[in-house]
Amino acid sequence: MFIDVFSDSLTEGLDTVRATRPALVRSEIERVYARHASPAPLWIRDLHRGDADAWLLLRRAQHAAFDAVLRPVWSLVQDLHQAEFARHALVVAEHGIGAALTALIPGGRLHEAVWEFEAPVEREIELHGRGVVLVPTFHWTGGALLSDLPGRPLFLTYPAGPGLPLAADGAGGTDDALAGVLGRTRTDILLLLAEEHTTGGLARRLRVSAATVSAHTAALRGAGLISTVRAGRAVLHRRTALGTLLVRRRDGSRGAHG
Repeated sequence: MFIDVFSDSLTEGLDTVRATRPALVRSEIERVYARHASPAPLWIRDLHRGDADAWLLLRRAQHAAFDAVLRPVWSLVQDLHQAEFARHALVVAEHGIGAALTALIPGGRLHEAVWEFEAPVEREIELHGRGVVLVPTFHWTGGALLSDLPGRPLFLTYPAGPGLPLAADGAGGTDDALAGVLGRTRTDILLLLAEEHTTGGLARRLRVSAATVSAHTAALRGAGLISTVRAGRAVLHRRTALGTLLVRRRDGSRGAHG
């Protein structure tokens, strides 16, 4: 358990593993190797007793695994992550958090502040406003994993891709991902609303009728992606914070997540 951490960068993740309480390290090693017929390797036994060289070996192994498996496709993972974020943000905006959660684990359902699900085992998790962090994984195809630790948000890691190797064309740009969900015209409206526009101004830029723009802006407003205010005889549209997150350009959204 102590190796499975959630952090915003590789360095922070490795530091988090190293900062694990010794009692948890020992109990997890004992739990895992209690099922093994053969004894634990020497370096695992050294890790059990807190040996510094064993910790250094573990850190080097984790770093090497990242370099070999994920670093070559990391930019693609980031693109996939942005597309997945857009997909879930739209579902939450239009249908609520319950719709997003129930689709992630078979048999899952959100009832008030309790998330109930049947697979892989029947379980209930009380949320009560502490937050749910979705962690899509694109290089793994196993079942969903839950990290439910006291005083922390619930972390859900779930498979969101085809597994390795990732195809070079596995993700399009942010605009393409949005267009696949929203449609091209609504995506273009969101992109234009980096600056405030009137309905007429959008219609002229997009070369469509004002009625068409009004229909699309109503849908975007209902999803929480734009806001609309009246200024005299004009109607002004602005992109909300959620809308801005969805249309962050690829170069501006690079980070350590994925």
